[in-house]
Amino acid sequence: MRHPALHPRAGLTLLELAITLAIVAVLGALAVPTLGLRMERQRLQHAAETLAGDIAETRFEAARRGQALHLLAHADAPWCWSVAVAPGCACGDPQPCQMQRVLAADFPGVRLLGDMDLRLDPGGNASLAQGATFETPHGERLRVDVSPLGRPRICAAAGAWPRLPSC
Repeated sequence: MRHPALHPRAGLTLLELAITLAIVAVLGALAVPTLGLRMERQRLQHAAETLAGDIAETRFEAARRGQALHLLAHADAPWCWSVAVAPGCACGDPQPCQMQRVLAADFPGVRLLGDMDLRLDPGGNASLAQGATFETPHGERLRVDVSPLGRPRICAAAGAWPRLPSC
């Protein structure tokens, strides 16, 4: 016969399990705000990269078609942008002049701070008064600028972005 004191049972006590769960809960609570900020930054970067990609694609398509194309962005809530065959083709509602439309709902928590009206001619040249700036609720900003040759560039207008140049 075995003596119970000589062979203790393997496993965790209820107290040990409760302490472990409490530590995991505290660590999880500390990680949630950091995760939220990271998600905001990713949405901001995705919005800027999507706009830059649409500008590059519109430049290519204008050359392929041999006609000027337009990218119009409205900062009014809810903000949006559209690629169109005609100038002034607003992005708020679907219209026949639009080739593509992007809505704010695709980037929750990201704001567009100003309107943008871009014309890309078949030779690749761009006419643009100013670029587009996106912002998170915590004030981080990325700006998409367009060169006179129609090439988009993303820069950090506010906040530390290791892989992006400052504006």
